[in-house]
Amino acid sequence: MIKIWEEVLKEQQNRESMMLFRHPWVNLFYNYVIAGLVVLLFISFAIWGMNIHSDRRAATLAAEALAEYQAEQQAIADAQAQELAAQAKSEEAIITKETEAVAKMFYGIRLFEDKYHYTEKDFQTYARCAFNRYDFGHGLTELPVIIAQKDQFVGYNDNNPILKEYRDLAEKFVREWHEESYRPCSAEYRFAELTENGIFLASEFGADGYARRWHA
Repeated sequence: MIKIWEEVLKEQQNRESMMLFRHPWVNLFYNYVIAGLVVLLFISFAIWGMNIHSDRRAATLAAEALAEYQAEQQAIADAQAQELAAQAKSEEAIITKETEAVAKMFYGIRLFEDKYHYTEKDFQTYARCAFNRYDFGHGLTELPVIIAQKDQFVGYNDNNPILKEYRDLAEKFVREWHEESYRPCSAEYRFAELTENGIFLASEFGADGYARRWHA
């Protein structure tokens, strides 16, 4: 009898449970829950996609900015290289012009060289005479102009030939002059004396005595 009663109660509970689930507000509640989950899932995917797009956009902008910066730096480097090349070319042109003037100056004393057998140091001293006049300043800014002044350097003529031996010496002395961090003698020694004992520089024209002279 008790067993039969238990089965009746169980069946009654099952019916009440099924009736509960069949109630309209229960189904509506579950529909809203499911819809909410779907919307939440959609929003999550949308946010994830936006983050990916944002990251890619940021990476693209960074790459573009880096490329632009590198292009600017390359342009600056190219401009500097061109400027240095132009400067070097200009300096070489100046050295060439100065070398030719000094070589012509050397040619002017060839008779003294043959007679007194001047050494490389004598030629270096003679070149220093022109360099000192440039350093001393006479209102002239170019070495060839200083050398070409009338009656200033023995035997100089703009039409003098440029012999290789004189040109080699002249270029050597000119380049050393440009590279000097200090001058070996005062710019006041700007007068050359061509003697049988060598070429000397003096601070005064026609000065007597070796004490006031300079030799390379």
